[in-house]
Amino acid sequence: MAFAIFIACIGLNINSKAAVIGAMIISPLMGPIFGIGFSLGTSNTTLLKLSLRNVFRIVTISILCSTLYYLLSPYHIATDELLSFSKPTIFDIFLAFIGGMAGMIAISRHDGNRVLVGIAVATACIPPLCTAGFGIATLQWEYVLGGLYTYFINALFICLGCYMITRYLKFARFSESNIKHINSYFGILAFIAIIPALYLAYNLWMVNVYNDKIKYFVTNEIEKSHHVIHTAIDVENKTLTIDVVVDEYEDNLIKSIENKLIKYDLKDTKVKVFQTIKAINNRSEIQVLQKQLDELKSKLEKIQ
Repeated sequence: MAFAIFIACIGLNINSKAAVIGAMIISPLMGPIFGIGFSLGTSNTTLLKLSLRNVFRIVTISILCSTLYYLLSPYHIATDELLSFSKPTIFDIFLAFIGGMAGMIAISRHDGNRVLVGIAVATACIPPLCTAGFGIATLQWEYVLGGLYTYFINALFICLGCYMITRYLKFARFSESNIKHINSYFGILAFIAIIPALYLAYNLWMVNVYNDKIKYFVTNEIEKSHHVIHTAIDVENKTLTIDVVVDEYEDNLIKSIENKLIKYDLKDTKVKVFQTIKAINNRSEIQVLQKQLDELKSKLEKIQ
């Protein structure tokens, strides 16, 4: 487990998807998670306690190892890979839930190992724990909370998918009542866990809509009249920064762009424009300037 964590941390540190995937493949995290779902589906208290104990141990070891790695690592920049495991959405829940069902079906058909590898990669339970370790090491608590929440919903909905398939396949139950109340809490917990993911998914959707509007605006309004070198979108501050090439400086360019934003429902967007004056490419004009420069040089020599 520790080796898988270190590999995942290195992968997240250097933004390597291959290393992260490799860590997920070799990690032993899926077994205890499926054990929880199966034990709930069969009312097996002994297996439930054992699985919970193993999950707790794995999570503790993972966070300790990842924290240690990031404390020793000189590279403390939050890469895109790290960011991706700190803001889960409803789509992560769908992946975990479907993965849990697929895994349980495979296990029931004695073909579980191969499928569990795919589920481990798809649901990504290891990287969020590394993200939490990064947050602890760098004292960035949004990464701690985001990583732990991502791991929690992944594990929870893998368990839920496993539980539902276990009940559907009608595995023999150890008891009809000894953990019935736990199953009720399990359902309530799953419902509560969805709410933040829905909120994050809504925010992601709004960001994508805003980005699409900005790109459409730039394409249809600015690029038709100016050569755009670079465009930067700051969604949080609703700011559009544009670098354009112009023949001569345009005083009213920003105001003109802001007036056009209203038509695209972007009236609250602030605009920053950097104008680069086009270099002279007319040979005759260059020759004239060269001649003037030579005249100035000759006058300067006479004065001296």
